[in-house]
Amino acid sequence: MTPEIEALRQKLDLIEDKLISLLNERVKYVLEIGKIKHEKGLPVEDPKRQELILNRVVQKNSNPTSDEFIKNIFKKIIEESIRLEKQI
Repeated sequence: MTPEIEALRQKLDLIEDKLISLLNERVKYVLEIGKIKHEKGLPVEDPKRQELILNRVVQKNSNPTSDEFIKNIFKKIIEESIRLEKQI
């Protein structure tokens, strides 16, 4: 690889590391919310909240990433959040 490509890939690696860290930070809050839901007898899934999240992230998208791609990523994040909350 060229030094230019290698330098850019190193930047991508840093971004990926940040993404992982942010996802794990998000999970900490998901688990806290899951505990509260469990204590209060509330359902794990909240379709209205899920729709709000998906609408918000699409609105925040400034392209060139497609809205559908962003939506699909967050659908997977929501699926994992639900899976983790159900384990509480």
